[in-house]
Amino acid sequence: MTNSIDEEGQPFRIAARAMRQLGAELITSDEMALYELIKNAFDARSPRAKVAISAPADAGAVALVREQLLSEKLSKVAALERLEKAISVDLDLDQRAQVLDLFKENSATRGDLAKCIEEFLLDDYWIQISDSGEGMSASNLQNRFMVVGTPNKLLEKKTRKEREHLVLGEKGIGRLSMMKLGDIAIVESKTEGERCWHSITFDWRKFDDPAAYLGEVKFHVVRGQNDTPDAHGTVITIRGLIANWSATKVQAFLNKFIRRLQDPVSSRRRPYPIDVLLNGHRLPVVPLPRWLTECAQFKTEITYMPGDSATSVALRRDLTWRSATSAESRSWTLEEISREASVPIEICRRLGPFSVSCLWFNRSLIHGSIEHSKKKIIDELNVWCGGFAIYRDGFRVGQTGGMDDDWLEWDAKALRTKGFTLNRYQTVGSVNISSETNPYLVDAANRERLVSCPEQDLLVTLLGDVIVKDLRAHIDAVKQLEVKHAIEEESTDESLKKSEDSLRQTLRNVEEIGRSIPAAKPKLDEIRRALQGQVEYVETIRNALQLARETRVELLELANIGLVVEIVVHELTRLTQKTGELLSDLKKSEGTSSAMVSLVDNLQTQITATNKRIRSIDVMSPSGRNRKERYDVISQAKTVLAGFDARFKRHLIEFELTVDGEDPAGKRLDVQLVRGLIAQVLENLLTNSVYWVQQSLREPDVVRCMSVDIDSKAFTISVSDNGPGIDPAYREDVFKPYFTTRKRGKGLGLYIARELVEYHGGKLYLDSTSDADGRLRTFVLELPKES
Repeated sequence: MTNSIDEEGQPFRIAARAMRQLGAELITSDEMALYELIKNAFDARSPRAKVAISAPADAGAVALVREQLLSEKLSKVAALERLEKAISVDLDLDQRAQVLDLFKENSATRGDLAKCIEEFLLDDYWIQISDSGEGMSASNLQNRFMVVGTPNKLLEKKTRKEREHLVLGEKGIGRLSMMKLGDIAIVESKTEGERCWHSITFDWRKFDDPAAYLGEVKFHVVRGQNDTPDAHGTVITIRGLIANWSATKVQAFLNKFIRRLQDPVSSRRRPYPIDVLLNGHRLPVVPLPRWLTECAQFKTEITYMPGDSATSVALRRDLTWRSATSAESRSWTLEEISREASVPIEICRRLGPFSVSCLWFNRSLIHGSIEHSKKKIIDELNVWCGGFAIYRDGFRVGQTGGMDDDWLEWDAKALRTKGFTLNRYQTVGSVNISSETNPYLVDAANRERLVSCPEQDLLVTLLGDVIVKDLRAHIDAVKQLEVKHAIEEESTDESLKKSEDSLRQTLRNVEEIGRSIPAAKPKLDEIRRALQGQVEYVETIRNALQLARETRVELLELANIGLVVEIVVHELTRLTQKTGELLSDLKKSEGTSSAMVSLVDNLQTQITATNKRIRSIDVMSPSGRNRKERYDVISQAKTVLAGFDARFKRHLIEFELTVDGEDPAGKRLDVQLVRGLIAQVLENLLTNSVYWVQQSLREPDVVRCMSVDIDSKAFTISVSDNGPGIDPAYREDVFKPYFTTRKRGKGLGLYIARELVEYHGGKLYLDSTSDADGRLRTFVLELPKES
């Protein structure tokens, strides 16, 4: 005998609204819901699926017009104007006219128009998913489709024979996706051999009744239209759409789901088996473009194939850099994987075979082309990046591999940067698994990721830790070289921009001078021609930069030339500006015409000297670029120094050139070098010295001094000055990029000069021998030994 009040017992009763809550939890987004219905079409063995979306106007804007009409806040005329603006731009002229006519014909009163809009929102906004699969009979609609959590697909998957159709779903909850998309769903289906279609109309609003229980909400299978016996398939039409499926939303769905339906990195490209139509117009479903894959810095192929032996190779990685002709490989045995992942070897075996493909993009190194601009490349990369997407039985799991799902927790381990790092922002990848060979890796109930289990944890460890560390090591190996490459390119671009701005100002200064002294027109014409030559030279460097993206030595030379040209042109701007100021002063004091002409003569001399400086470092001419030749380095040094004569005089600097500590007269030292190398380095070192001796002098000196000594036996050129000097603690730092103590200095001159010298086999360093005050003041250029 029991104390039970009810002898027969009481089963759980489920409130009808629990169905709504269940659907909201399991299907978390509109896009995911539509994606699930598409997968159901392929489970029904349909070769293709068709998604048609009707959204003839902005549903939110149209609903707002109706609301304001009902509250009499909007006139009929204003309402019609607002409705016309809300019509979707992708409608053709006939479609647009039909929608406008519908509203106009039903606008006798505010109420009539509001009623028309209500029917318009219900009848003209819908999503239809259709397929030519096996279809469902009336019995299957009643006993399978109407059962949430039906085991039919799971049983079919377990009894499947080899080479038979592979079922994607197995939980029987995909039909809840209809509820997520709209209030009304009409399911029509027919199997081959049947004479007619059968349908069910679901009004999901019935589940909102707080007093209703789940078993009390009933729907009926009804007989539909007749058709030929060989017709078969399913059509699902959803009305009362909850979301506003605008053209933007549909395109986002295409990019985030449909275009990624198939593995984007796979070498086996197949036509997409889905047709998507918006307002009757077919939208293109474009796979990952080949021109984007060609922008990747490297591609990686990874295979996991656990064997019986613990010492056999189980994991293999093949990485191919863009410019490489063969792959770099690495492998791990089961034993090594077990040790690195801290899991038993048995777990490693239970994680079945999988394969990974990965493209890595360094965004900072992406450059556009005539066919594809940099913006176009970046925009397309933004569609596909997100790390590794999981493809289970050929279909993507949730939003893995997108920026909305960091299932490998990469973001916690790497900053979202544009340069040298392995993160989701720079990676397009796929992981392919099979439910047959990986039975432990199954979708979570919400279909958005894999269920957590030891095998899934190992997969995450292998891809999120072992492989990532390996790939990052490769990236770090080339990081320094590529960083230098980028610095040189950026420096050249910046220098050319500043040079162009300065030259424009210089030409304006010359025009003002010309208006002041008409008598000096012939000389000013010569000055203009000289300046125009410099404008053309800057353009030559810019064109060369476009051609030198891939050749490091050219970028080094261009970066150094760019810095020199920027300095020289800046000096020109100051010279012409100063000349203009002096002319203005002479006018005010009623100076003589001859004095003014003398100023122009001086300006012409200065410009001639700066042109010589530019020519002395020019390695861009076809006859001189990157070609070694034998020449007298002492003579070249004299030429470079001659370009500084005017600056030395202007800043009261005493200068000395010696060879082996003596007067260079009559001496010669032949070298076999690229002619521009020494000129560029000397230009940089001399410019620095001129600046620093103006800041302060070594105690107790009172005269600014600079010297260049060529050692013919040691094959070195030393540049010294008596400026403030450098603390020995910064002896190497001065050669690092962006290190500077100058106001508005770039900190790139010495860095680029050293890189260029080392590329050609020489050395550039700061002599460690200090003066009495402990400061260093001598830079040494050690010429290449083969010279």
